[in-house]
Amino acid sequence: MNWRRLVDLVFPYIEPLTTAEKIAEEQRLRRDIAAIEAADFTRSDERALDEAQKVSATEIERVRTAEGKATTYLAVLAALVPVIITLQAANWEKKAGPAPDAARLFVLAVATVYVAAAGFHAFKTLQVQGFQRVGEAEIAAAWQSQKPLRRLTRGTLLATRRSRDAVNAKITRIRVTHEHLLRAFGTFVLLLLLDPLFYAMGFRNAAPDAPAAKNVVVEHRRVAAPPSTAPPPPSQRQSPAGSLERTSARPQSVGASPTVARKVESAADQAQDCPAGAKECSGPR
Repeated sequence: MNWRRLVDLVFPYIEPLTTAEKIAEEQRLRRDIAAIEAADFTRSDERALDEAQKVSATEIERVRTAEGKATTYLAVLAALVPVIITLQAANWEKKAGPAPDAARLFVLAVATVYVAAAGFHAFKTLQVQGFQRVGEAEIAAAWQSQKPLRRLTRGTLLATRRSRDAVNAKITRIRVTHEHLLRAFGTFVLLLLLDPLFYAMGFRNAAPDAPAAKNVVVEHRRVAAPPSTAPPPPSQRQSPAGSLERTSARPQSVGASPTVARKVESAADQAQDCPAGAKECSGPR
C-alpha cells in the first residue's frame, strides 16, 4: 500500500489527471466522435434514433440522481452544524464527561473537517455546467436533409458523448461526498463513545474547587436625629415675656378644706421654681 492509497483511505480526494492521461482522454474523445460521424444507420433509422435517445436519457438521469443526492446530503450537513456547536460549547464549559479535553477536541476537529469537505463536494456537484443537447435548430436542420432520422441520431449521440466528462465529474463529486459523510458519521460515533470508554477505564471528573470564603465587613453608622419641631405640650406655654406659663390645674383633694388646698398649691409652685441641686429656695413657707 503506497502513501496515496493511505491518504485516500483517511481523507478521500479527487486526484487530478496527469498530462499523459489528459492527452489520452482527448484522443479517445476524437476517436469516438469520428466513429459516430462515420456510422451507418441505414438498416434501421428509427431503431437507431430510439437507442440514441435512451443513451441521452440515461445520462440526464445520472445528472439528476447526483444532484438529488447532493441536495439530500446538504440537508444532512445543515442538521449536523447545531450538533457540532453544542458539543463544542459543552467542551469549553466543562460540561462533558471524564474523557480528556484534548482527545475530545481532536475527534471533534476531525469530524468538522469531514463535514466541511462533504459540504464542499456537494456544492461542487450542484454547480451548473454546460451540457450539449439536440435543440430546435438541430431538429429543424435534420428535417431539411434527405435522411432526417440518421442526422438526428448522429446529433443526439454526439451531444451525449461531448457531455460525458461533465456528467462523470458530477458522479465523482457525489461519490467523494458520500465517503466523507461516512467518515464524519463514524467520527461522531467515536466522539459519543469517548466518555463511556474513559469512564470504564477508571477516569472520573475532577471535583470542582469550592469557592473561597469572603469576609464581608458591615459598617454601621449612627445618624443624628433631627431637632424636634413638635410644639410644646399644652402644660407649658410660653408667655409673651419669655417665661413659661402653667395652664394645667392641679387636682384638689376630695374633701379637703380651701385653706389646706391653697397651702398644697403654694408648696407645689415653690418646688417647681426651685432649681435642681439648690438646698434652699426663697419664698414663703
